Amino acid sequence: MYGTIGLVALVIGAAVASLRIKRFGFKDTDVILATAVAGGFLLLGAGALYALVQIPILVRHWAHFAGDITAIFRLLFSGMVFYGGLIGAVFGLWVFTKIWKKDFGNLLRLAVPVLPLTHGIMRIGCFLAGCCHGMPHDILGIAFTRSTVSPNGIPFLPVPLYESALNFVLFAILWQYSKKERQPVQLISLYAIPYAIGRFGLEFLRGDAARGFLLGLSTSQFISVLLVIGCVVALILTTDKHRKTRKKDF
Repeated sequence: MYGTIGLVALVIGAAVASLRIKRFGFKDTDVILATAVAGGFLLLGAGALYALVQIPILVRHWAHFAGDITAIFRLLFSGMVFYGGLIGAVFGLWVFTKIWKKDFGNLLRLAVPVLPLTHGIMRIGCFLAGCCHGMPHDILGIAFTRSTVSPNGIPFLPVPLYESALNFVLFAILWQYSKKERQPVQLISLYAIPYAIGRFGLEFLRGDAARGFLLGLSTSQFISVLLVIGCVVALILTTDKHRKTRKKDF
């Protein structure tokens, strides 16, 4: 189900992006190829970051895993981390523009507004699979009965659905905001900053253990902080450069 929902999310995201292809000088085939390349790198990035997060666990419990190649493989490659997927997807879009000689900035203008839509649908797949679940909660929790990755029979907060709602709101805002000409850094920041802040808070509601922690924060919380700082710095530098250019022209 998770893989099926993920594929549906990519198809819907590509279809919605196609509504604006003429505005940015792309064709339907460009969207299909860009989605395929970005989707492939998304899987690689998400899997690579998950494996990186699990390495400390492997080191601490090496005596348990020593000699069991299957167990090591399951530990390192049985999950995905969104931020790794996001980095991979953006890198995949860049690779597409280099191979097919397209404008990377215009592709970002086309793709960024639909990223939260695609991500929101994918999070529904997370919920259906039982992964990324929240803390136990008798009143607001939902219990799984046939999940292979979540304890069954225990009601957990449906954190993936909360994140889906956040992403759908961001999609609505970005879709409206991007109707006018915007710089890629503006679109990325409008998406990344609210998402990172929301993700930072939602991590406190998570109840699954396989997330990794660094300096007292979960891996995703740590990346969220860096992402907000990076976007703010990029906005400041871009705005300052724009002001200097306007003064020079004047």
